[in-house]
Amino acid sequence: MRVYRKLVPFEYPRLERHLLRLDAEDRARRFSGSVGDAAVTAHCRRLDWLRAVVVGCFDDGALRGAAELWLDPSPAGRAELAITVERPWQGHGIGSALLGRALLVAGNRSARSLSMLCLLDNRRMQHLARKFGGRLVLAADQAEADLVVPYPTQLSLWEEAAGEGLGFVGSWVEQFSLAPWAVGAWGGSGTRAPRI
Repeated sequence: MRVYRKLVPFEYPRLERHLLRLDAEDRARRFSGSVGDAAVTAHCRRLDWLRAVVVGCFDDGALRGAAELWLDPSPAGRAELAITVERPWQGHGIGSALLGRALLVAGNRSARSLSMLCLLDNRRMQHLARKFGGRLVLAADQAEADLVVPYPTQLSLWEEAAGEGLGFVGSWVEQFSLAPWAVGAWGGSGTRAPRI
């Protein structure tokens, strides 16, 4: 079962585990260069959760994709975004879903533009930016995409709230159905609890 929702601050270890599972190529693309496990851990532990929003894609309870959104508190309303999806889950629409949700969150927090920076060889990210109307500027070994963020409306606020509610319910149902103690609770013996 695939669930999309925002992470809460105490879930930073889930983001850390996700980033540590990235292969060397995807990790270098995420951090614009080769970084070790200690740097990934430090990044996750120093996230400013007052300015950062992390939207995650959970598959069978594990975080498999993340959109890290940093909001600028200045009146310019600029936001920055980095998206990661683990290799086996790439090419299944997760990046598009994460970018769409990140744009919704950014707009609802009054951001006016969203910037995505990636290496020139990261064709997937460049394609994703173009898909959402981003204008790419190439410089040296990097490409920067600027996306226009929609203004918040009552509908967009409702859409974010409803999506979060569904995400948390989905996570709860998934955790309950995967919990070892739930096996006996359904009257079975030695079988996994049914998915709801």
